[in-house]
Amino acid sequence: MDFTELRLGSARLLGAEATSLSPRQRRQALGVLSADDRKRLAHLNDARADAFLTGRLLVSVALDDPAPLLEASCGHCGSAEHGKPRLREQPMLVSISYAGSAVFVALADSDHVSALGLDVEEAGLEAGAGAAAELERWTATEAVLKADGRGLRVDPSEVQLDADGLARIRGEGALYRLRQTLVDGRFVVAVATATATAS
Repeated sequence: MDFTELRLGSARLLGAEATSLSPRQRRQALGVLSADDRKRLAHLNDARADAFLTGRLLVSVALDDPAPLLEASCGHCGSAEHGKPRLREQPMLVSISYAGSAVFVALADSDHVSALGLDVEEAGLEAGAGAAAELERWTATEAVLKADGRGLRVDPSEVQLDADGLARIRGEGALYRLRQTLVDGRFVVAVATATATAS
């Protein structure tokens, strides 16, 4: 599996096409799944299952760990079959985003970052400047909501973005540092991190 790797601020980012997952890699990815991940996988169609497995495999590659203990938990309903992913027994934060057949994973050291959110959207080939700016704003907003942990249970209009690359949710104290880039000329990527100094 070929993958893209880059750094955005304090986050390490890896991305790959789920369609490039080989049978051997699929078996390898199945080997790192938790019992809850296996239940989740059973409800996905083939394309979504490959994307899910690609995400888990990218986490394994990024950590150089053949079987990282990755679990999900929903802060709203408590389910372990969906929700924000987290690593057990490793001081790392993780966020995963899907865009078409591509999968991106962001990781950051939890000793330096207290919250991490990643959003990736595929840009249209003929998007004008206005559409591109709106897509950048949306990925930044989604990244903040993912870092917050409540996702779209918070109204996106409550996310305030400023020109200095900082963001906050209206009426709340957490401050997020935003980093954005374009990957392969087609994926708009935003990473939001929170630290004591928002750096």
